[in-house]
Amino acid sequence: MTRFDLHIHTALSACAENIMSPGQILSKAKEAGLGMIAITDHNASANVSASIQFGKKLGIKVIPGIEVTTLEEVHILGLFENPDELEDFQKLVDSALPPGKNIAEISGHQLIFDFSDEIIDMDENIRNIGLSLPGDRIVSEIKKRNGYVIPAHIHKRVYSLISQLGFIDPNAGFDAVEIAAPMWSRDGFKIGQRIEGYPVISGSDSHFLESVGHFHMEIPETADNLKDLMEIIKRKK
Repeated sequence: MTRFDLHIHTALSACAENIMSPGQILSKAKEAGLGMIAITDHNASANVSASIQFGKKLGIKVIPGIEVTTLEEVHILGLFENPDELEDFQKLVDSALPPGKNIAEISGHQLIFDFSDEIIDMDENIRNIGLSLPGDRIVSEIKKRNGYVIPAHIHKRVYSLISQLGFIDPNAGFDAVEIAAPMWSRDGFKIGQRIEGYPVISGSDSHFLESVGHFHMEIPETADNLKDLMEIIKRKK
C-alpha cells in the first residue's frame, strides 16, 4: 500500500504559513502514515533539497516538484524523478519571472530553510504570479526534463484550466489532471476515473501545517518512486 500527496507547499510559497518548514511538513506526513509526498511551491523549488533530506530520515519519498503559473494564469504541477532536472527547469522559470519584488507585508514571506530546518534566507522575487511562458511551452519544457505534467485543481474558479481556458485539451500531453480535494471527496471521485482521457488524482494543496496528512490518496500497490506511481495511476480502471 502507498499513501501519497503530490501537492504540498512550504513557506517558500508566499500564501503558505511561515511554520511550513520541510522538517515540520515531513513530521506531519510521517504521523499521517504517508509514504510519498511532493513539494510544489509556486514557481519555486529552493526547499526541495532540505525536504528530501528530512524525508530520507523519516522514510518518506519526497518528489521534487513545483507549481508553475503559466502566462494564462493556469496552475500546473511539474513533478520530477531527479532533483537535477527540477533545478534545470527552475532556471527557465526564473528567467520567465516578471520583474518586481515580493511585498511580504501584503503577500506573505517566502522562506528558505536549511537541512537543520532553520530559516536561512527570504526569496525576494515575486513568485505567486504568471510567467511569460504559455502553457504549451511549460508542458514541453517539463517533458524535456523527463517530468510529469499535472494541471492543478482543474475545476477551481481561479488559476485552473476551466477558469482560464474554458476547456481541457485531450491532446495537450498531460500525465493526469488534479481534482481539488473538497470536490474529490464530495463527488466520490476514484483513482481510475478519467477526464478527457486523462487519469484523475487529487492532492491536499496544503498551505497550512494542520492540513498536511488530513487528505491523501492511497493505492494498494507499493510504489517506490514517481515513475512507478504514475504507471499505476495511468493503468488503473
